Amino acid sequence: MKYIGSLIWGAVLGAAAVMIHNAFVPAGLVVAVLGTGSGIWILGRAWGMRRYKVLASLVWAYVALRGGTSGVGGELLVEGNMAGNTLIYAGVATIALAIALPL
Repeated sequence: MKYIGSLIWGAVLGAAAVMIHNAFVPAGLVVAVLGTGSGIWILGRAWGMRRYKVLASLVWAYVALRGGTSGVGGELLVEGNMAGNTLIYAGVATIALAIALPL
């Protein structure tokens, strides 16, 4: 059950980061990156194992990178601008830090 919860938690964190990062630049970007890192870290603290953080992080990365590909109508949720690139790079770095922190 915790595996499914990790999948859902990662998808929700990823969707929230994708939606808010470009809304209020730079405040939305800061909130998206800090929310991602703290959400992944809290997941590990709540469930006590690093594997749940890794699983949620993989789902977050999938959602964030999927937001950067063109949809059916050609829309992009994560553009190749400063905010989009920073979301991907800083998000991955923050997630790596959240995984590396002790439980």
